[in-house]
Amino acid sequence: MVSTTIKSALVRALSDLPKDDFLAFCHALRDRRAPPRVPYSRVEDRSAPQIAEQLVSTFTERTAREVTLELLRQIHCNEAAEAMDSTTKACVDKGNPDFRRTSTGKLETKPSLEARRHVAGGGPPRARSPEEAGEGGAAASGWLELSGRSIQFGKYTGQSLKWLLENDVGYVAYLLAEPPGPREQKKDSLIQYAKAYPEVWDEVRIQRGNSRPSKSAVGGGALVGFGVHALATLRGLYGSKDPQKRSYVEFLRKKSSSCDPGSKMDDAVGYILQCDRNKAKRTTRQTTSFSPRAVRERQPGGEGVQSSRRRPPRAPWTK
Repeated sequence: MVSTTIKSALVRALSDLPKDDFLAFCHALRDRRAPPRVPYSRVEDRSAPQIAEQLVSTFTERTAREVTLELLRQIHCNEAAEAMDSTTKACVDKGNPDFRRTSTGKLETKPSLEARRHVAGGGPPRARSPEEAGEGGAAASGWLELSGRSIQFGKYTGQSLKWLLENDVGYVAYLLAEPPGPREQKKDSLIQYAKAYPEVWDEVRIQRGNSRPSKSAVGGGALVGFGVHALATLRGLYGSKDPQKRSYVEFLRKKSSSCDPGSKMDDAVGYILQCDRNKAKRTTRQTTSFSPRAVRERQPGGEGVQSSRRRPPRAPWTK
C-alpha cells in the first residue's frame, strides 16, 4: 500500500474542492497576513497541483499542511479540512502525546473534558484484540505504533496509549503505581510508553509514595540487591569512604527520576536521599547551636543574667 504524502494529500484536497471554493481558497492564501506571504502572481490562474507545489515550496510540507487546514476552515470547507487532517495525521505524528499544562506550566494530571465525557457517555470504543493492539505479540515496530496501541482494561478500554497520556495522566500514574496484580502483564506497553516521559514517571513515583509506605522506611541494613554492590548494605554503601562506592552513591542520586517505582534501585535511591535530608537537618541544627545568641545563653553568666531580672513586686494584699 502506497503511503500518503502531505503534498499528494494537498493536491487531492484542493482538486476535490468545487470551483468557487477553490477560488476562495486561492484568495484566502493570497490575502493571508502572516509571513511568509504568497504573491498574487503565484496564485492567479494556477491549478490545484500548482497551488500545492507553491504551498510546499513556500512553507515546507509540515507548515503547508497547517496553513491549508487553516484556510480551508476559514472559507468554511470544514469537511474537506477534516478529511485532509485525518489523511495526513500520520505524516506528522511521531507518537508523542500533546500534554496539557496548568497555568503555571506544570503537567495537568486531572482528566480532560473529553475523558470525562468518555466515562459519562456510552460504552467505550471497540477494543482491539491483543494481537492487534500488540499486547503479548511482536515487539513494537516503532514509536508511532506503540503510541497507537490500545489499553485493554479499565474505564478507558480501547483508547490509545497516546490518547490516555493526553487526556488523563493522573489515571496513568494510578495504574502504574498500584501493586502488582492480575492485569500486570497488560501494562507492559503502557509502562514502556510512559517511561519515555520523565514528567509522567514523576507522577507515578508520587502516586507510589502515596499508596505505600515511604521509601525512607527501607532500613539501612537491607542489601542493595542490584549492581556491582548488590551484597553491600544500604548503610554500608552510603557511609563508605571507598571512592568507587562513593561514586556509585552519586550515580544513584542522579537516578531519582528514572528508576522504576518499587524496584530495588528505587529503594536505594530513597534511602540515600533520606540520609541526605537527615544530614542536612543535623548540619542546620549544629549551625544554629553555634550562633552568637546560642553561645551567649550557654555562657556561665548567661543563665544568671536571665534569672537576675527583677520580678514585678507583689501587691500588698498578697502573701
